Formats: sequence, C-alpha cells, structure tokens
Amino acid sequence: MLKGETIVCLAAADYHGMWARAQQLMAVYARHDCRVLYIDPPVTLLSPIKNPELRKRLTTQLDRVGENTYIFRPPVFLPFGNMRRRINKINQRRLACAVNKTLKKIGWSPTLWWTYLVNSVDLLPYLPGRAMVCYDCADEHSAFPGLIDAAVVDKMERELFAASSVNLVTARQLLERKKTYAPDIEFIPNGADVEHFGQALSASLPAAEEVAHLPGPVIGYVGAVSSWLDQEALAALAGAQPGWSIVLIGPVDTDVALLKQYSNIYFLGKKDYRDLPGYIKAFNLCVIPFKINDLTVGVNPVKLYEYLAAGKPVVSTALPEVRGFAALVSIAENSQRFVDLVKEEIRTDSREKAARRVRAALENSWEARAEAAAGKILAARGH
Repeated sequence: MLKGETIVCLAAADYHGMWARAQQLMAVYARHDCRVLYIDPPVTLLSPIKNPELRKRLTTQLDRVGENTYIFRPPVFLPFGNMRRRINKINQRRLACAVNKTLKKIGWSPTLWWTYLVNSVDLLPYLPGRAMVCYDCADEHSAFPGLIDAAVVDKMERELFAASSVNLVTARQLLERKKTYAPDIEFIPNGADVEHFGQALSASLPAAEEVAHLPGPVIGYVGAVSSWLDQEALAALAGAQPGWSIVLIGPVDTDVALLKQYSNIYFLGKKDYRDLPGYIKAFNLCVIPFKINDLTVGVNPVKLYEYLAAGKPVVSTALPEVRGFAALVSIAENSQRFVDLVKEEIRTDSREKAARRVRAALENSWEARAEAAAGKILAARGH
C-alpha cells in the first residue's frame, strides 16, 4: 500500500459530486497517511451557459476536507481545449501555475501526479521536481459527446500513455484498445465501499422516506441521467408495469421528455453520498440501463459493485464489463428482455442470493483496488 506519499490528483469529477473511482481511491490513500491535493476538473467560460449551477465554480477555491486532503477548484479554462491543442496548452500552463502556487501555499512537494484527464499531457512540462506520473484511464475519452475533436483527444491520450510511468485502465475493452499506446498497462477495475453500501442490509438503517412511501416494487437507478442512459428500456418497463415505481437518483443533463411521460418514473436528483444506502435499501431491484455504444463498451460501472454490496438483485443492459458477473447479474440484450428479467429477478430473489452478491462485492473493495494500484506504482519505482 502507498504510505507517506504526496499525491496530486487531477480528477474528472468534482470531489463533492457523485463519488466514484477518483474520490474513493484518494480516500483510501489518505487513510494510509498519504497527503492528497484533489483538483476538481476545470470549467470553461462556456460551461455556465449549459449549466447555470457552474457559475459558482468560476472562482478558484481551496478547502481542507480532512487531516490529509485538500480540494482545489482551479481557474477557468478557455473553451475548445479538446478541439484545439494550442488552446489546451494555454489552459494547462495556467493550471500548472495555479496548482504550483497552491502546493507552495500548503507546503507540500508532490511525489505522485495521478491524472484522469488526457489533456493533462500538456501539463507535464510544467510539473515541479521529479514526481512520478500515473494515468488512470477510466473512459474512452474520444467517444464523449460535446465540444471535442476525437482525433485531437486520441493524440493527447497516446502521448499521455507514453509519458506516464504507470498506466491503469478500468475495463478490458480499454485495455484492448490502448494496448499499443504503452508497453505495460494494468487492468484494475472499479470497486465499492462495501462497508458503506452494506448498511442497506442493516435493520437499524431506515429506508429513505422519499422512496419508502412509493408503490412497490421499486426499481432503482443511482447515477448520472445522461445521454448514455437507455431511456427506451426504462420506458418499456414503466409502460409494462404501471403499478411499479422507477426511481432515478442523480443529476439530469440530457433530454428526458420520453421518461417524463410516465407518472411512475420519479426523478429525485442528486443525493448526498452518505444517504445512498438508505435509498438503495428502499429498492427491490437495481438497474444499469446503459446504451451500448463506443463510450459505454469501455465503462466498468461503479454502481454494479455498490448494488452488489447492498445485496440487491441487478439487471443490466449488455455492457461487456458486466458480463463477467453473469452469475450474479441478469443481462438484457433488448428492452423487452430487460422488462422480463426485472420481473424474474424480483420474483426469484432470496437471502441466499443476497449473501452471494455481498461476498462478490467483498472481493471488489476499493481497498483492494488501491492496494493493486499501489503495487504497480511501487514496482515502477523498483521497490
């Protein structure tokens, strides 16, 4: 395990957003006496136009969230950095200046730069000292929608793989796609905070009142409601079972007009991470309804492990990374099969099945993932 490191984490998700890989791994290392400076992803000057809530992120900010962890909100970026390399280089130079000033302010000297962002490749020339660089590839970045040029993003990623001392990927599909980018890429999938989500099985934890009063069975989803969500599968389920409740927990950043047509689909918005076990406790079944496309075939869903840690039956669309859990998760090839499997899983659920799910989750803890990544980093240093 890493101990005594000073890690600068260039994250793809806000620290106070939906907790996923970056926050979880950094939290593990912080508990093992590492110091972590967590850099929230920068917003651009155009970001508040799409999402007015991002206006509050137009100013820099440094917050301490524990004995060993700081969060830094970086300066605003110029737009189009993922389309024009020259713009990205300007952005990264400004970011480097801000981060280096912050490190000086808190008196830290980094030993490890850990990035989730391909555009970080243009930050590397400005890094102080001789700290190691780890690239943790959690997505197929060139497949994201929005203001990007896939060729520009792919070129930056190739260069980042080549420049990093340690390269990790979260999905086998990513490993297959990136294997020519660097000689020694390590597959380390996502995981779960098993103790946290295992609270859903505790009799002492009440189910979230916001869900407990809904007509059952309750089908739940926790995660972003984005363009990759298979709304047709959820609509088919809502239409086939109008007496059931479908609960979506997470921010909405795509058109959901189709789902809004159904009175038994409930949008509850983003919830505090600490409260999620109470919500999942109220679910009879959890779903992973993702479209299958170039982006999602490289996704290793964190929610899969969290659902299993809570002991809940799971139905997913046919994501490659979920197929390895076919003994525990029902996998649907189309919307009708999705509906049928949800009904079947609810009908056949049992305590024995729940126990098997939890045992599987215990083998996929964030502690184990952090240990695996640490082993790769220490080996690269010759330890």
